[in-house]
Amino acid sequence: MNIFEGLKMPRVIYNVESKLNGRIRVVEVGSTRKIFVGNFIQSINPDSPSCAKLCWGQLVESLKKRVTEMDKVLILGMGGGTIPHLISRNYPNTEIISVEYDEVMIDIAKKFFNIDSIPNHRIINDDALRVVIEPENYGIPLGSLDVLIVDIFNGDKFPDLGKTGNFITAIKKLVKPGGFLVFNRIYKEEYQEDVKIFIDNLGNYIKDIESEVVAGYTNSDNIIIFGRV
Repeated sequence: MNIFEGLKMPRVIYNVESKLNGRIRVVEVGSTRKIFVGNFIQSINPDSPSCAKLCWGQLVESLKKRVTEMDKVLILGMGGGTIPHLISRNYPNTEIISVEYDEVMIDIAKKFFNIDSIPNHRIINDDALRVVIEPENYGIPLGSLDVLIVDIFNGDKFPDLGKTGNFITAIKKLVKPGGFLVFNRIYKEEYQEDVKIFIDNLGNYIKDIESEVVAGYTNSDNIIIFGRV
């Protein structure tokens, strides 16, 4: 008897070079598909058995405890579309706007992650900073969002821009009073002090800040940060 019989091994079903993200791979094993940017998992299909336990599923589950109804949400950093899919399933009448700078990533989301099947979903292919600084050019009025989710990464790095007071002030203006800003950050040991400083700084802009650490693969935990406008 072969002990490996029936064992499903990961296989790379797509491999492409992006000017913005470098090498991107789509890896499939069983019913799970993942996007890797370098060695970092950027997205997972929402039907994967692992999805609910990882940061994307936990983010939406935690959001449901805070927000029962949602008219409009903006997601900065769409990736393969894990969060838009989960938002749509849990808040079926919500208008969802996703911003993704990398055209290659959008193409992958369309080809392998069924992003076009999400109702009431609009994708903006542009720099997140440009969108939040000039939201009226993208059909996003000030104070129109119930929730704004910041999920921007390059590999495992959170851009320095996302930590600045100007950026936080700009995204805060897009959210209704009482609405939520949500940040997904990598919480590996070498980033924990930076995340602590970031959370302390957030207190200068928003209130009722709470955070939850979500276990990931090996030494790649995430921390989800919620704050009310």
